[in-house]
Formats: sequence, structure tokens, C-alpha cells
Amino acid sequence: MSSTPGPRTGPLTIGERLELLRRQRDLSRRALAEQVGRSEEWLRLVESGNKPLDSIAVIFRLAEALHIKDLRELIALPPQLAPASVQAGDDLAESLKHSIIDHPPIRGTGLDTESIDDLTGRLHRCQNIWEHSPARYSELAEFLPPVVTAARIRYSLTHDDKSGNVLLHGYHLSRRFLTRVGAHHLAYTAADRATMVAEQTQDPGQLAACAWHTGNGMLGLAQAQECHDYAIAAAQRLAEAADSTDRTVLIGALRLLAAKGAAAAGNVAESNRLTVAATQVANQFDCDHTVYGIPFGPTEALIARLEIMLWGGNCEQAAELAARQQVPDAHPVGGRMRFHLAGAYACARRNDYAGASSALGKAADVCPEDFRYGSDTQSTLQYLIKQGNRLVRPEVHELARVAGLR
Repeated sequence: MSSTPGPRTGPLTIGERLELLRRQRDLSRRALAEQVGRSEEWLRLVESGNKPLDSIAVIFRLAEALHIKDLRELIALPPQLAPASVQAGDDLAESLKHSIIDHPPIRGTGLDTESIDDLTGRLHRCQNIWEHSPARYSELAEFLPPVVTAARIRYSLTHDDKSGNVLLHGYHLSRRFLTRVGAHHLAYTAADRATMVAEQTQDPGQLAACAWHTGNGMLGLAQAQECHDYAIAAAQRLAEAADSTDRTVLIGALRLLAAKGAAAAGNVAESNRLTVAATQVANQFDCDHTVYGIPFGPTEALIARLEIMLWGGNCEQAAELAARQQVPDAHPVGGRMRFHLAGAYACARRNDYAGASSALGKAADVCPEDFRYGSDTQSTLQYLIKQGNRLVRPEVHELARVAGLR
């Protein structure tokens, strides 16, 4: 294990952040403490978490000594919670805003409906784009909003199960898309609207799927403990339903989500317990299964473990796991991107800039658009570029240029 403390993408203590920044500036404790007018022992206690850093004046002096222009560097948000860093992602989110927020009759949208078969076919096309297209952001921004609007119109007129099912999945696909571009409040709204539709059916599986999306929305809004509690409650409720493969898949996915919430909230023991239990179940499957659009199985559990390690601050272990494993090319684009980005962030945080550059290159091969529109992709790229290390490859600088970050 490296002597450098393991930075994490989930909440770090102020002391851990401070030690990481100090080491990056190649400063000893004594040198930094002297610059801010405190003792070396005081700084040791702060970095170890045994003394709070509760003085604004000292924080300003630390920021000056560490050459930090933005005080948020000391309490930086992880990539999963960081807002989109360029206007491009905001513009794509705007394309879905009216479809989710507006009620068609109020805005005066025409109430002519298309056949349920045509609407279902268009939704399947959108799902295919999101799972497999390297241009999934721009294509989905074009094709998904009219599908959601049409589904809302049809459901408002008929309230039949087929229309409700299309609308439900349209909302869920919107939530995924909006979370990726960093529009977390709108993503949560889409998840909540889906739950309102599912409540009409009282189908346990649909309600569990809605809970999974709502929990992800909570995590995007930095409501880590709420995410954990909500996912656990949903899993417990679903456990009362009849045993089936679908139930196993949904409960497993909810537990992995709860593990992320626990890790982000700093509850390492609970996160480890949930991760181990869910992974054991996932590894009983030969391949990943998808229920109501939610994947669970060996590959998804692997990706989730990497993300949970990062939330828990285990960058060393995450980098080693990513180097040993790989995700099948047939796995959906989103999962492969998450795997490579987790590996890139883990390598960058342990100062392995060559490894981080390599992982980002693999991510670019999977979905180049992610570097322009994906908020956590941009955050990882920004962190790597900020280091200014000679081992950061020229291709990474080119990706930053394409993403609008340089």
C-alpha cells in the first residue's frame, strides 16, 4: 500500500483533503504549519481527523500556502456529484426539460395520439441508442423528448397500462441521461414522476425499479444517507414478493445502490456488508440480467465495487482491481464507461498519470461524446489535466480540447 492516503470520490474528511493537497505540493507538515502560523503537531492532528479545522482565517491561509484559488478544493465534490462543467451538457438537459416538467394540456400541446406500437418502437430505439451508440447523448437529446411528450399525452387521455409502461420507461431513461449530464434536480424530478405512474399499478417490480432510480437521484443530489435508507427500504419491501429471478435482480441492484450511499455517507462497515452480500448473489449468475432496464450480475457488481471503493477512499485497491479485470465489449456503453472512468480516477488519485491517461483513452474509444457531455467524465479529465504532469499524454489534452475544457 502507498504511504499516500487514499483519496476518495466520496466525502473525505477535511484532514484527508488537506494532507493530499499538501503532498501534491511536496510540502512537509512543518513547512505548511509554519506558513499558517500553527505547530506541526496541530497540523498532524487536523490531518488525522483528531482536531477540527474550524477557523475561516486558517482556511484562507492554508489556501494561500497551497496556491488554491477556489476554497472548494479543500472540500471538493466527487465526480459523481460535480455539476456539468460546460454549457453543452446544460443545453442537452434543456431539451428534455419541457417534456418532463410541462403538462401537455397546460402548454396547449396537441392531443393527437399515435399508436401504442409506434410509440413503443420509438422508445425501444431510444433505449438502444443509450445502451449502444457512441453518439448516445446527441441522438437521445433529439429522439427522447418527443417520445416522453407523446407518452404523457397518450397516458393523460387513456390511463391504460401500456401507455403507462412506455411513459414509465421514458422517465427512467430520462433520469439516466440527465444524471450523466449533471442535471441532478431534473433527474430526480423524472424519477419522481415515474414513481407517480408506477403507484397506479402497484406492481412490486415497477415500484422497486422506481425506487432504484429515485435513490440514484438522491445520490446525485449528495443525499447519501437518504439514498441508502431509501434503497434498503425498497429492497425489504420487495423481499415480501414471490421469489423470482426478477426479484433477485432488483434486490441485488438496490443493495449495490445502498452500498454506494453508505460509502458516500462514510459508513464503511455497512457499505462493505452490502457489497459483499450483493456480489455473492451476482456471481451466481452466468451473465448480467436486466429487469425494467436495471442491470445486475457479475459485470455490474464489478463496476459497482470499483465505484464503491472510490467512494470509500480505496483508490489503491480500485486501481489494482481495474487493472486485473475487464468488461466485455458487449456490455452496454454506460457500464463500460463507468468501468474505465473509475479506473482512470483511481489511477489519477494515486498519481499514476500514465495509467489514468490509458484508461481515459479506452473510455474515449467507447463513447467520445461522453467527454463533451458527461459531467463525471469531465471532472475526471479536469483533475488529470490540472496536475500538469509530463506523463499526461497528449491525447488527454486533445480530449480536454474536444470537451471544451481547454
